[in-house]
Amino acid sequence: MKLALRDLTAEERAAYFQGVHPIWGGGLDEERFVTFQRRLADSTEARDRYRLLGLFEGGGFLSAMKAYELDGRFEGQPLRLIGIGAVYTPPHLRRRGSAAAMLSLAMNEYAQRGCGAAVLFSDIETAYYERLGFRALDSRECLIELSALPRPDGGHRAVGPGEEGEVSALLARGRDGTGQLTLSRDGWTLRLQLRRLRELARARGVGEPEWGIRVEGRGGDAVAIVRLGRDTLDLLDAAWTSDSARGKLLGALRDCMARSGRSRLRLWPSHQLRHLFASQARTSAVAMVAPLRDGIAVPERDAKAELALLDHI
Repeated sequence: MKLALRDLTAEERAAYFQGVHPIWGGGLDEERFVTFQRRLADSTEARDRYRLLGLFEGGGFLSAMKAYELDGRFEGQPLRLIGIGAVYTPPHLRRRGSAAAMLSLAMNEYAQRGCGAAVLFSDIETAYYERLGFRALDSRECLIELSALPRPDGGHRAVGPGEEGEVSALLARGRDGTGQLTLSRDGWTLRLQLRRLRELARARGVGEPEWGIRVEGRGGDAVAIVRLGRDTLDLLDAAWTSDSARGKLLGALRDCMARSGRSRLRLWPSHQLRHLFASQARTSAVAMVAPLRDGIAVPERDAKAELALLDHI
């Protein structure tokens, strides 16, 4: 029978979310996780650029994935991408090539829609995706003890609802211009990530999550996007206009860690953050990229990329 790639129905979405819950449940029980994922997929922020796709044969479900339509740049040139996430095949259907077939069809579809490359963050052996044409990029992270950060000296505040545009603009200006692969800070990625954080907070029965820190003043501006990990404060992205503002921001992060009871800061080195702290190679969420058409320039294997936790939705 012919294989078909299409968007999941509401019932198929629920089955997909139930399937990925043991892997990416984030500590939520199944019912809360499924509700959280369905609300995110149905949100205004997800419209047009976030899809749940499945591979079917004769009406039978074989595999599923998340697809994001992203804008980026490489070597100074615009690059449209498909972001791939949460690839899943039911255990009894694995090792039959279903996921590979699904990825191939999805990548072909997005190539026809004008995308030049695909990007994903692999939690399995990268050799699987390399056989599909992906290249593993330099993927590192930092775990920083609270005591390694400067003490806060004031001048910072929490970012609130309605400031997403200003935050996105500051993050966009903070892109370093080295020509490395970077995803656009056009505002959409941030809005979808914030919707994810808010829906996750709702699923956990808490209010508006603390998601951003802002530094303003004559010494410069700075911003950080954060989320509370299980035992860390995760820095999703950051930007600043001066060394003084950067120092104040690091102190503000220490203050946030102390208030939330986190002793370590977790970040993926990106643009100005790359050389501030000692980093180590990641063994999961390894960034990978693949060209979708001949003649499309993408980074070579093990190349550095200006990707941040904000990009790992």
